[in-house]
Amino acid sequence: MKLLSCAAAKGKFLPVLLLALFSAKALPAQNRSNSIEVSPYYNVSMFSSEKNNLQGSAWGGDVIYHIDMHENKTDWVRLLHVQDVGMAFSYHNMQQVALTSNPSTKGFLGDAYGLTAKLSIALANAGNTQLLLTPGFGFVYSTESYFTNQSPLVGSHINLASEIGLKVVTSISKLTRIVAGVGVFHYSNGAYRLPNNGINALNISAGIVQNINQPGPIHPASAFSVYKHSFEFGADIGRRAVFKSKDGYYKSGIYAGYNYRVNPVFSLKAATDAVYYYKTFDINNFAQTYQGNGTSYDKVRVGLSLGGDLWIGRLALMANYGYYLHYKSYLPNKYYWTAGFKYYIATWVALSAKMYVNHTDADFAGFGLLFRVH
Repeated sequence: MKLLSCAAAKGKFLPVLLLALFSAKALPAQNRSNSIEVSPYYNVSMFSSEKNNLQGSAWGGDVIYHIDMHENKTDWVRLLHVQDVGMAFSYHNMQQVALTSNPSTKGFLGDAYGLTAKLSIALANAGNTQLLLTPGFGFVYSTESYFTNQSPLVGSHINLASEIGLKVVTSISKLTRIVAGVGVFHYSNGAYRLPNNGINALNISAGIVQNINQPGPIHPASAFSVYKHSFEFGADIGRRAVFKSKDGYYKSGIYAGYNYRVNPVFSLKAATDAVYYYKTFDINNFAQTYQGNGTSYDKVRVGLSLGGDLWIGRLALMANYGYYLHYKSYLPNKYYWTAGFKYYIATWVALSAKMYVNHTDADFAGFGLLFRVH
């Protein structure tokens, strides 16, 4: 996918969350129970990459089940000022949207249905009103794709989704709050099917939050294996599609990195990243072997990177930015970045999902294992 920088959820959520971590002050707890939010939205702007300008209006809404976290004393909840963890179902009606260059494409994006996990992080408080940062990650099902109507933006029905927003929430009664917000929403498929420019949307929303008679979970203060110094070694495998085809080629990522834990929720790291190509570029078979900014004449590319991890218990959000030491690419490439998640199923091994990106062009999504020594 041609990942939009502002939606690189994955790469640029981290600095914003760190700002919340290091600058936010302790806030008084309010409305301490689980709740349900209903928030319709209206699209202000919708856009994609490679000059695929869009026109027309879109609308939709979220239904979110919020799990209250005020009685959860774990480090990540306390230090990040997490108010709740939510599961959101979203609907996106894009039947009036068309390519600006071709108004006859009106409706080509169809509808989309999303399921995302979200956090509500308190940034500021004034009386009964809070300002919240609301990042989220999940999946979107699109009713249309290149293989149904030749859409140049969406290559598959199943897509990865990321979003981030700001919300203002204020109480109007003991059990009821009203909410208004603005957010950026992105979905695309990680280059599993091409074309994969993806959809980016700037939305405004307003809604209501109703508390229910269900308290949030109670967890004592605890930390999961906080090691000051550690090393991680891992490997993954993923697939990049052939353009306008359901075929594709596999690639594997190899990783070795050093981690320095700054505090229970944040660590810095330096790493070596390598990618192995099972199929390299053949100029005589251009259409089948060209892989955008990930096109390589050699079997291996290698780089050095710096980055950080944001820890949510056993789960961590990863982001690194790197420089290629060796990459014999068809197109000029010196820099890359990676972003994703890892979940430690034991203190020494984690499941990982990572996106490899050159410029704003997603190369492939790799899934594998990470091993930790300390």
